[in-house]
Amino acid sequence: MKLIELRAQINQIDQEMLDLFLRRMEVSRLIGLYKKEHHLPIFDPRREKEIIDKQKELLSNEDLWPFYKPFIKTLMDVSKEYQKK
Repeated sequence: MKLIELRAQINQIDQEMLDLFLRRMEVSRLIGLYKKEHHLPIFDPRREKEIIDKQKELLSNEDLWPFYKPFIKTLMDVSKEYQKK
């Protein structure tokens, strides 16, 4: 496979990730509104642990976990920051 073809695949994946990011942030915004209305804290350590544990369980290639864990944690951190607005 040629480099240009591989890069085209990366571009497509990046677009799909952007679309998913936008969807996730919209849901995060709605969660933030709910939490504000119900006087709930933005940070829920139990929920974060649940998400991380579930993602680790779902990831079939454990060699990728050291790379995926910071990715998912950063995504959760960004979501929390967005919820604070």
